[in-house]
Amino acid sequence: MRAPPIAELVQTSDVVAIVHVDRIHPLTAEEAAFTERIFSDPPLNVPIRLPSQSADVTVMRSLKGTVPKGARIGSGTTSCDVVLMEGRDYLIFAQTTAESGDKIEPRYGTFIIDQGPESLAALAEVEHSLSSSNPTPP
Repeated sequence: MRAPPIAELVQTSDVVAIVHVDRIHPLTAEEAAFTERIFSDPPLNVPIRLPSQSADVTVMRSLKGTVPKGARIGSGTTSCDVVLMEGRDYLIFAQTTAESGDKIEPRYGTFIIDQGPESLAALAEVEHSLSSSNPTPP
């Protein structure tokens, strides 16, 4: 699956933030059993949402919106999800949650921040998209 363009992610996300992943919480035994059951005997014509791991993060910089203090970020368990790694920094795009205790699920397009040229170019594009969508008044 291809991620939407960065400008679209910036415009359509409630939250854009740079976070550091402090800790990943694995699936509980019940969640792991449910996931295994779904993969071994999938229901037909029924929408499902697989459980996801969660991550404790430190918000290093909020670029748009806010990540509520203590909120957990979802970290997927399949190749179709955004999978976060402990100890790494990410620029996340997300929608705000409906309920205060819900996990914030990063959108496809969230990326790891490192010193590589692709990461630095994507970060520059995010900052450009934010500055051009919110021009300062004269």
